[in-house]
Amino acid sequence: MPKKKIKIKINHDTLFSDVTKKQKDDAVETIIEASCPRKSFFVMTTISAIICTLGIMTNNAAIIIGAMLVAPMLSSILAISLGVGMGDFKLIYRSLNVILKAVVLAIGFSFLISLMLDKPAEFNHEMLLRIKVSTETLIIALVAGIAASLSMIRHELRQYLAGTVIAVALIPPLSMSAIALRMFEFQVFYNSLMVFVFNLIGIVLSSLLVFSLTKFYTSQDKVVEELKEEGDLLGKEENV
Repeated sequence: MPKKKIKIKINHDTLFSDVTKKQKDDAVETIIEASCPRKSFFVMTTISAIICTLGIMTNNAAIIIGAMLVAPMLSSILAISLGVGMGDFKLIYRSLNVILKAVVLAIGFSFLISLMLDKPAEFNHEMLLRIKVSTETLIIALVAGIAASLSMIRHELRQYLAGTVIAVALIPPLSMSAIALRMFEFQVFYNSLMVFVFNLIGIVLSSLLVFSLTKFYTSQDKVVEELKEEGDLLGKEENV
């Protein structure tokens, strides 16, 4: 009597493989719109930097968390990953330009706010947290980049995006670098900037991996469409 073959069905994890074209297009639209270099983007970046500076100098973690939630910079970093994954140099250049302007604004206004307050006699707890360059910083950024990109792709995970913004902490090291200048602590200024750079690199690398696994290159047409609409929008704002 022949033996019956037992078929075992293995359920493959579909976290990356079942992403639809519509989900990709929606994510592209969300990322590009959220990182659009409008005046509102830079105003929110400035507000975040001011709040964060006050939080750091008063050693208040709650204020710093509030500042991180206001900051829109994460979207522009994800846009870099999107551009690299698709080989879209226009999107890469545009996103790098947005980040550079945001960094200059954040440091500039943080420095001005720090000048208005009394010069700290010593580093408080929150300051010390923002100047430590370590392997842990990069690991956190890598994990946060995965969480952020997945949150953009899958609507059921969008609710966790705010937690990702808090975890990666992009604005605090920029504000701390400005405070370090105010204190004439140039090594601390450098360390704070390196914390930001580590965060940026980690997010770009891990989100690029996610975008590659989900084959985002199939939404290249959506990127072209969104950048064209963005150019038209910015052109209208300039004429107002």
